[in-house]
Amino acid sequence: MPTSASAVQENLHFLLNEIENHCQLAELFYSSHSPDLLLRMRSRRGYVQTLREKMEKECAQLIERRKPGTAFYMRVEAFRSLAHVLDSISNDFLNCLEEATLPQAYQAPASTLCHELVRRIQRSIRLVKLGMEKSHRRTGIKLGRRVQSMLSAYEEIQQVTLAAKNTLSDEQLRAALLASYCLKNIISRLAMVGEALIKADLGQVVSLQNYDHLRATASSLNYSLSDLKVRRLALTRSGSAIATISHKKKLDGEVLAVYKEGDQEKIAEEVQGVKQWRDVDPKLAPDVLSHSQPSKDTSALLIEHMPGKTLEALLLGEKNRSVAAALKALFDTLKNIWEKTHTNESCNPKFMRQLAKRLPDSSKVHPKFFTEEHNLCGYVSASFDDLVAQVEKLETSWKAPFSVLIHGDFNVDNLIYDDAAQRIYFIDLHRSSYFDYVQDISVLMVSIYRLQVLSGSTRALMMDSAKEIYLFAQRFAKRHDDKYFELRLAAGLARSFATSTRFIFDKKLASRMHLRARYLLERLAALSPDEELTFKIPLKELYFE
Repeated sequence: MPTSASAVQENLHFLLNEIENHCQLAELFYSSHSPDLLLRMRSRRGYVQTLREKMEKECAQLIERRKPGTAFYMRVEAFRSLAHVLDSISNDFLNCLEEATLPQAYQAPASTLCHELVRRIQRSIRLVKLGMEKSHRRTGIKLGRRVQSMLSAYEEIQQVTLAAKNTLSDEQLRAALLASYCLKNIISRLAMVGEALIKADLGQVVSLQNYDHLRATASSLNYSLSDLKVRRLALTRSGSAIATISHKKKLDGEVLAVYKEGDQEKIAEEVQGVKQWRDVDPKLAPDVLSHSQPSKDTSALLIEHMPGKTLEALLLGEKNRSVAAALKALFDTLKNIWEKTHTNESCNPKFMRQLAKRLPDSSKVHPKFFTEEHNLCGYVSASFDDLVAQVEKLETSWKAPFSVLIHGDFNVDNLIYDDAAQRIYFIDLHRSSYFDYVQDISVLMVSIYRLQVLSGSTRALMMDSAKEIYLFAQRFAKRHDDKYFELRLAAGLARSFATSTRFIFDKKLASRMHLRARYLLERLAALSPDEELTFKIPLKELYFE
């Protein structure tokens, strides 16, 4: 699918949103001085790198056959520069917290000034977001003026810190000075953002960071790295780098293994998840060929390559026969897994708590969706937050009567169907746990809905597939006397529809998803105790286009 300029702007929008999240964490650090915030900042760093790499690839595709020096070429190059600068700002925020965080929390002399400076940086990021939709050049000029004022604020921070040096230990003084210097770097990079915006108005090769680690990991295949070809396979939201490894001299392009590098904790969870699933069914998940830790923060994994196509690829390719076969194999697999891992321990997925946790991110991407209450001709519609709170109280009694092993991130791109073997494989297993099976079903149904094809036979195939998944889960629930299945699924779908809007820049599709979330919440909130056991998912309303 060819890349469009809108795709570049979409990822740039998400990148700016993520930098805002960095600002909030830094702001919180200078008010609480909690060492725990460093871990949260590290966990967000990978997503920024992923977005920057996506933009790098998309920009390269856009100008591949364009003449250098044209207005379009310069505009795309400016956006690519902007992505690199924002990636550097993200890294500077991480460096700021790494320098400022000590084993014992302490209050820097200029923490109040630093807190205010971070807020000014955040306002500048918001200015850039607004400027992307209006005037790039004007925004760039405004940003340049703000930079000079913020640099003066930095000088004041340094003076206050040095004046209080006798009250600090050497370690605290060093931490305070270096952390504030990182803030100065961010301000300097904001000036570069301004320059890139002004230029925009006038106007792919795999890169895995740890070469030595890749070489050591690939040696388990009994090849020299010079004999192998590494190609980007995917870019994940968690920031993990995923690539295929094949032999350069083999003409068939057979993939030897899949290499994955990322956050140490996530990779460890992936290894554990694979073990869990292979203990249940050795053929269901890829085998771990190698697992190593090149540094204290990152790990790498060499895993078996699973043949076949993702369910997403089958749906978008409109492979009707293959989709039907894949769903049959999926249902047989899930039935066997759920029966085999069934435990009598009840669980409450607390979908509304999950929704409330992710709602701020969705609100940043689509702020007009999640508004306060409205009054229209005497009819008052509750705010989205109020609906979530109402349903949260109700769902405490909608427990699942049992627990099973679930995938935890059951999206269409994490399911692979091998047509030759007529088997389903699960990948990306770092969120696996014993939990409510409705969690996986709701995520899968919404991941199908949010595929960005809005009409035609492909969309019809997607909607029919989601309905088939619902009917399969409904039959399973009935056999196992799960009387609150429909209620939990409605809550789970509402959660996934609302939170998935943070990944959808297209206003039309995002609006459809938001309205479906609200509709489900309104239906659930209005239920009386007597109506709960007769409630049915309004499937036609949700999956009719």
